[in-house]
Amino acid sequence: MKQIKNKLALILLSIITFCSCKNDKKISDHKIKKENIQQNTEENSDEIVKPITLFSISNPDNNEIIKISGSEASDDNNFLLAGDKIAVIVSKFKKNKEGLELIQTDTLLKREYSHVKIHRQHFLRKKIKNIDYFLFATKESPMGNGDVSLYLRFIMLNMNTLKFYTLEYIGENSLRSGEFVDGTFSENETLEHNMIIKKELYEFANQSKWIYKPTEKEKDINYYTNFEHKWYKDNYPGGSEIFYPTIVRSTYYSENLFQFNGDYDDDQVIENADFKIVSYFRNNIIGYDKNKELYFPITVESCTMGCDKEIEFVSEHEIKISYETDRQEADIIDLNKIKFKNSPL
Repeated sequence: MKQIKNKLALILLSIITFCSCKNDKKISDHKIKKENIQQNTEENSDEIVKPITLFSISNPDNNEIIKISGSEASDDNNFLLAGDKIAVIVSKFKKNKEGLELIQTDTLLKREYSHVKIHRQHFLRKKIKNIDYFLFATKESPMGNGDVSLYLRFIMLNMNTLKFYTLEYIGENSLRSGEFVDGTFSENETLEHNMIIKKELYEFANQSKWIYKPTEKEKDINYYTNFEHKWYKDNYPGGSEIFYPTIVRSTYYSENLFQFNGDYDDDQVIENADFKIVSYFRNNIIGYDKNKELYFPITVESCTMGCDKEIEFVSEHEIKISYETDRQEADIIDLNKIKFKNSPL
């Protein structure tokens, strides 16, 4: 009997020891996993950026919330995102007793090395065929790669499914547009298959204060504010800008193009008895005919890197344009041989 009791005690002790070891292993495994998570979080902490809520919208039944958030927000403006990795994310939450439960998420925009501005006032919530939509706008400018383009995006979000559509407008701040973006809408095949969405997006985009909207006068290509576009159209009729035109075509203007084109330094000016020529830094070269008292563009260009130039008279009516880079040969332009379609009598 005593031997049986001893055997039972030994078996019971073995079971207790096994369970204890198993529990210790669970605790140890849990501890290792927790330490690994903490370690990975610390190692990747540079990549984790807490998003800022830009828009928060409740559904009609008030049992769900949709939040549109952005990463890399600037310190003084939550609607300006700037950094190496930028994302605009939409998330849907369900309300319950414990709080908010995340049920769906998607990325609306993802960019690297950019400035992304979200228009805090230009947004719209609209019901179309009994479906709730939310529309908002972003403006993107790349950082430090010489790209002067501005990218406007008009996003239309289905608040039921989180499916979204994007209309893109690409341009730049031109001389005639000032702070507004002068460009064109990009074609989008997806929108061509959904004309209702396309119509809504274009209507929303055309209300944007970011887009340049010419006046009736400015719609005329011959109007002086369009002199850059007119020069390009006359000198590159096929749209190719690989080679400088052998015959320069220009237009006379009575309006002061020097003043319209902006400030310039004295060392950017050359002058003789018949002409005054101004070379704008990394920009246009504009002439003034003293005898005709008219202004005319000689070259129209916009450059960001390695394109500084100097001008000088090589004769009474010829100028030499020397460029900053040795790879580009100097140009000689005979001012008397420029072709003017509107040459005065």
